[in-house]
Formats: sequence, C-alpha cells, structure tokens
Amino acid sequence: MIRVKTDNYLWIFCCCGGLPIIGFIKGLIIVIPVTILSIFGFTGIALILLPHDIFLTYRALIRTSIIGKNLKVLCVLLLPFALAGWPILVLFSSCCFGFLYSFIGATFKTFDSNYNLFFGGIIETFKDVLEIIKEFWHFNYHSYFCYLIEIEEKEVDEPFDIHVIKIIIGLLLACYGSIVGTIVLTLMYIVKLIPLIIKMYSYYIDMIKEISLFNLILYSIYFILGFCLIPVLGVSSILLCIGYALFGGIYCAIEGYQYNIPCGLICIWD
Repeated sequence: MIRVKTDNYLWIFCCCGGLPIIGFIKGLIIVIPVTILSIFGFTGIALILLPHDIFLTYRALIRTSIIGKNLKVLCVLLLPFALAGWPILVLFSSCCFGFLYSFIGATFKTFDSNYNLFFGGIIETFKDVLEIIKEFWHFNYHSYFCYLIEIEEKEVDEPFDIHVIKIIIGLLLACYGSIVGTIVLTLMYIVKLIPLIIKMYSYYIDMIKEISLFNLILYSIYFILGFCLIPVLGVSSILLCIGYALFGGIYCAIEGYQYNIPCGLICIWD
C-alpha cells in the first residue's frame, strides 16, 4: 500500500512533501555503512576468491586439449592483466551500488505503508545488501566457473596453436597496450572530464523535463542529490578507464595475432 493517495499539489507540499525528506534523512543515516558494507563485501569477495579464480582458470587452461602448448603459454602470461582488472571493476561497481541502493531502499520503503514510517527501510536495506553479497559469493564460487569445466573436459582431435615467436610478440603487445592505455586513457579522460560532466548535466536536465510535475515535486530532494552527484560519478569513473586499459592490452595482442603488428599497436589508440 502506497502512502501517496492524491495528486493535489498543495497536499504534496504540506503532507507528502515530508515523505521524501524522511526518506532522505534515513538514506543519509545508512548511506555510509551500506556503502562500506558493499565495498568490503563485493571487493573483499573478489580479492578473497582471486586465488580461487586463478587456480580454476589456470587449471582449465593447462588441462584443456582445445589449444596447443604455445598458445597455453601465451594465455598464462596474458591472464594476469584480466585478473588484475577484475577487482578494480568490482570496486567501482560496489561503490556506486552501495551509495545508490541505500537511498533507493530508504526512499521506496518510506512511501510504502507496509513499513514503519521512520524506521522502515533501514534494517531491510542492510538485509537486502547482505543477501546480494551472498549471491555474489555463490555466483563467483560456483556458477561463474561452470564454463571452465566444459573447456577443461572438452576433447578435440587437433588442438589450435600458434608459433612461439607470436607468443613473444603477443606478450609485448599486451604490456604495451596496458601501459599506454592506462596512461593515455586516464590523461585523456581527465582532459575530457569537464565536457563529459556538462554533457551528463544536459542529459539529466532533458530527463527531468520528461517527468511529470507531480513526481518532480514529490522526489525533488532526490533530483537535487542526483544533480550534486554527477561530478562525483564522473571523477570516480576513472577507475573504469584503468580497468578497461588492462583488458585493452589483451585486445592489442589479439589484434596483432589476427592481423599484423601495426594493427596491434594502433588498436589501443582506436
């Protein structure tokens, strides 16, 4: 049952106008502990299970008969780039999730009459986040590596392999791509950060124009919060550049193998 029962704007200001404020205050109370729980929960799982991930990935790589010895060596040398980028992406995602979900949980339960007006959404939000963290653990520990078992057990008549010289070239291209990508993409992102934030504000304003006056008044405090968070989101998303650059190094090695060395050198700039 929703506490909002009328579209009278005067009623919204006088009565319902208090609901977003109550939800906002509850969000402020839980935002820091929920965000900390999210960061330590998700990122901690990614780091704790990293040896588990490494073991299963390398075991499948070594045991599989799909690829030959030379390609296995190259994969063994390239995998650390991808495995190092995984916790960084989880860290960024957990920060955004914890911050946003704390406010969303507190808000929706404030408008829901099935929950206590002043305390509903606080304990429940913690329980929801804990449950999602448990699912994340289960996914990473069990489901995520099911496909590796298939790769490990699959049999082929003739494995696919590459020349040993291409292993050296691929490794050099991967190191080059990751280093160049991390430095150049980060610097480029910083230069483009202000225009990016301006464009984000433009999209945000266009989105607000599509919202009805009723919802705009009802959730005004959250629109103001979103307006203030855009620069924070823009700066913190630099982590995505770093994670992307690590995977970009592997892409350079793949492009260099499929086509030629100049293509591998150029693709990180593309």
